[in-house]
Amino acid sequence: MLVNQAPHQLDLWQWICGVPQSVYAKVAYGFRRDIAVEDEVTAVVDYGDGATGVFVTATHDLTGTDRFEILGDQGKIVVENSKTATVTRLRKPERELSDGMGMDDVRKLFMGELNPEEYYSTEVIEFESVWGGQHAGVLENFAANILDGTPLLAPGSDGINGVRLANAIHLSSWTGTEVGLDFDEDVFLAELNKRIAAEGKFPERS
Repeated sequence: MLVNQAPHQLDLWQWICGVPQSVYAKVAYGFRRDIAVEDEVTAVVDYGDGATGVFVTATHDLTGTDRFEILGDQGKIVVENSKTATVTRLRKPERELSDGMGMDDVRKLFMGELNPEEYYSTEVIEFESVWGGQHAGVLENFAANILDGTPLLAPGSDGINGVRLANAIHLSSWTGTEVGLDFDEDVFLAELNKRIAAEGKFPERS
């Protein structure tokens, strides 16, 4: 699934947020589908300095959830269905707002009695569906790079980041440990070959 159904999501995630330092993953193989590879993935990544991220995907979610969320010190961005972005901007950094709240303010917050305009503003941005258009855009950019040197939006060399993230997710699930993105490739290959041998249908890799 990470290789043929979710690679673009992994690419976008690390392209926007950067490559994490490490990942801990819980992955189910052949859980809801009669396949040897993963069909459900939950991965928690560590970016360092207290920043974390979560990635969840599954083959058996018929309706699906298309949601991308970034929470920062001064607000939040939530993109849903690849076309609606809700941008919340805090009036001050969250820690400053929190430190300035008394118990009565907290009570009002949880009771829905607080005036939100005192703390944040919200903007909703709607986009037209561009389903498939992103592929055309990348191809046009590639052609423009060849013709006139236009900088590439997605250089091929960046592709290794998404592949390495997917491999780290697999390795973490196989070993039950947190795995750095600088993991030993020989260790990955050994673990992969164990599973290839157990399946008994394909030659081991070298």
